[in-house]
Amino acid sequence: MRTLEKATAVTPGGKPAMTHQVINELLNDYDGKRDPKASQLLGLARAFDAPVAFFLPGYNGLTSLEVYERQADAREALRLIHDLGETGAAELAEAARAIRRRHGKSDTTIPEVPELPPMVEPPRPGRRRRLSFTEAAERAVSDLEGL
Repeated sequence: MRTLEKATAVTPGGKPAMTHQVINELLNDYDGKRDPKASQLLGLARAFDAPVAFFLPGYNGLTSLEVYERQADAREALRLIHDLGETGAAELAEAARAIRRRHGKSDTTIPEVPELPPMVEPPRPGRRRRLSFTEAAERAVSDLEGL
């Protein structure tokens, strides 16, 4: 748990986003009564090197993750297109659709993967967004310099 706690920090050796006690409580929350804070979700995403969406209720990317984990050829296919950008991904998806058709499978039998939510919450009307330490420092410098 302490290794996971350290991995939630924004910077190596920095203050963890979650203590090992909080991590343990979340892991043992079988009733789902405890919701992690946004900063804790960001910390978990850092610790597991995963998008925050993976930790949100209703995220339906498990089918993709299972294929990635269980199929070495799927990992190889992704490795082969890693530097081809959107075009390579689109071509791979089209090839997969053609393979599914040849095997008599339709696209409707696989779960849809929702769009990933934005990482930063947009500011709400009437409420100023909290600034990061860096943004606050930059604002203070510009205020002092009269910019």
